[in-house]
Amino acid sequence: MGISHQNSSGSERHPFIKNSPKIVPLAGRMLGVLLPNAVPVYGVLRLGWDSTELVLLFILEGVIILFTDVVRVVAGRCRGDARSVLFFEGIFILFFGLFAVLVFGPYASLEDAVSDGFRRIGALIIVRIGRPLMLIAFFRLVRLVQDLFASGFPGGRSGRPLALQGGAWMLLLFFAVMTAPFIAKAGPNPKGGLFVLVLLKALGECFAAWADTLPPDQKGRKAI
Repeated sequence: MGISHQNSSGSERHPFIKNSPKIVPLAGRMLGVLLPNAVPVYGVLRLGWDSTELVLLFILEGVIILFTDVVRVVAGRCRGDARSVLFFEGIFILFFGLFAVLVFGPYASLEDAVSDGFRRIGALIIVRIGRPLMLIAFFRLVRLVQDLFASGFPGGRSGRPLALQGGAWMLLLFFAVMTAPFIAKAGPNPKGGLFVLVLLKALGECFAAWADTLPPDQKGRKAI
């Protein structure tokens, strides 16, 4: 009788269920991942973006994420060695972003990229990806505000520690940037290949968002 009473009252729950992230906050974080990734999907399928436009969008999205991570560090509620991760993000987006723009940009040669690269990139941003990029920036800022409130930042309340978004995201950026031009040139269906690439990037971000909601002790067990 005592066992059935505990089960019916719900006082004893399986440790995994007890430590699992709550559905509503997790759904909000997943939505914060899917909405920004819906923008490049629309660009590829409806606006006819090629690999150059997609690579440029990913790099500029990395700059936006770097900015949001700076705000997280300034808020002072990050866990771990956040400043080192932030330094890595800045160096990576600066040098790898410049490399990707020079190599995969809309140029006929490297000399063309050096002499006329910034003008062409600027025109491409204004004409083709400017408005979609602003939409991505809006979604990323909404997620930043959501994470700040969850951490208890306004008013000094206690809450979930902030996790930097750019650490794992920069690895996804490297994979996406290095893969997109190959898919566009060598794949039998460039548009379908770029769509799958954005889908894989979104799945990677979803996994990272889910992992950030787990308690630290459960993350250790997952790693083992």
